[in-house]
Amino acid sequence: MTFNIFIFFMIAATAASVLLVIYAIANHNSKWAFFLIYSSICTFLYTVGYLLEITSPTLEAAFIGIRVQKMGSPLLVVFNYLFIRDIYEEKRLSFYGYCLLFALPVFNMFTIQAFPLVRLHYTDIEYFFNGYFANCQGFAGPMSYIANLYNFFLVSLSIYRILKHTRIESKLRKRQSIYLIISIMIPLFVNIYHTLSYSYIRLDLNPFAVSISLIPLIYSVQIQNLLNVIPIARDQVIESMEDAFIVCGKDYSFLDANSAAKRLFPELNTLVPGEISEQVKRFKEESQLSLQIDDEMRFYKITQTNIEQKRKNNGICIVLHDITEKENQLKELYDKATFDHLMHIYNRAAFFELADFKLNSGEGKMHSYTMLMIDLDNFKLVNDTYGHSCGDAVLETIAVMIKGHLRKNDIAGRYGGEEIIVLLEDILANNVFSVVEKLRTIIENTTIPYQDNEIKITVSIGAAYSPAGSIHSLENILNQADTALYKAKNSGRNRTCLYKG
Repeated sequence: MTFNIFIFFMIAATAASVLLVIYAIANHNSKWAFFLIYSSICTFLYTVGYLLEITSPTLEAAFIGIRVQKMGSPLLVVFNYLFIRDIYEEKRLSFYGYCLLFALPVFNMFTIQAFPLVRLHYTDIEYFFNGYFANCQGFAGPMSYIANLYNFFLVSLSIYRILKHTRIESKLRKRQSIYLIISIMIPLFVNIYHTLSYSYIRLDLNPFAVSISLIPLIYSVQIQNLLNVIPIARDQVIESMEDAFIVCGKDYSFLDANSAAKRLFPELNTLVPGEISEQVKRFKEESQLSLQIDDEMRFYKITQTNIEQKRKNNGICIVLHDITEKENQLKELYDKATFDHLMHIYNRAAFFELADFKLNSGEGKMHSYTMLMIDLDNFKLVNDTYGHSCGDAVLETIAVMIKGHLRKNDIAGRYGGEEIIVLLEDILANNVFSVVEKLRTIIENTTIPYQDNEIKITVSIGAAYSPAGSIHSLENILNQADTALYKAKNSGRNRTCLYKG
């Protein structure tokens, strides 16, 4: 009867471990389920292997059960420890950290599977059967003691992490933590008892204790929602965001990023968490970013939020929001308010504002300025003969020629009707006439095609010069240029006149 009851419990324990495997895999989308899946698989191997051992009729069959057990048990504590770290959202280890953590358990698993060729975990094994259950008694080797010490160390670390976070977490998380501690303490106490006791014929209650520990774990996972739907939903929302979302350490070391960020910065796909990225570091000093993407300039607003815990900055969340459409709208509004829609040069108000700033700025006295007033000769005749559409084409063409004649710091604007004003910076007084006359000649020698017609147009230009070192007055230099233009028009048009006071 004792045999049957124990077998029954082990079958139930194995079934429970299977359910946990299924549940963990079903919740694989949770960031906390990754190590739980492997932990539950190890638990299943441990329990089903022990079930095979205690029901085996021979040593050979029983040792097969031990081999199955030892494919799971050496790694079980490691995966449980990593699962605990994930639950409390601690930073995941680097590749080398995982290698170091798994090195001893993997080597121990190898020594068990290689028995009897390698006698480091077991020095010898004997088979016993007392009429109730079978037992494969292993005589511990050096690796067995080392592995036990290592497991106790990881279990202690797991308990420490749970207790540390229990003090600062929410009530739900505290209740979850209690059940986690129970699920750890049950196999811990049983393992201590089993290690200290000794008998040729004895039940190994460790697999059974591990299975019993699944009860509080499953309760916390299922009833208390240990694989919390809130972080899962948060992850899904962040992953589906169109905005680029990057998480980094307080030193701007890369930790994580959503798909939008990895599409925007492909180099993030190759970064290991904790690695310093120059791309991420540049966000420290920038609040806006422009990127050339598919032959289009895109604009992004950068928002940074500190991740604080216990009033300490533990990291930074960086969000890059695409503001290209907004920037384009602002530019369009700016252009409408600033530029003449036909000539694509400054409108009158914008020209006066910018010219006044140049002339009266702190550096204004250091430069010389030349103001040009340009009037298209007999422009009314063009409109009357060919229509206003032709007049618009002529105005647009003349504006293009004038802009092509300007340098970086020169500006041009539409004064009104067919009149254009230009402010030239730093032209020597002796060169003013030749520079302006060259522009007038270019316009005179240009033929403007319109439908089946070829339009010739000339301009009259009045120029006023204000030397460097003087106090520039926009009103005075503008009146002087206007006076010179009046003289050019009255002198027969198609000519340049300089103002002479």
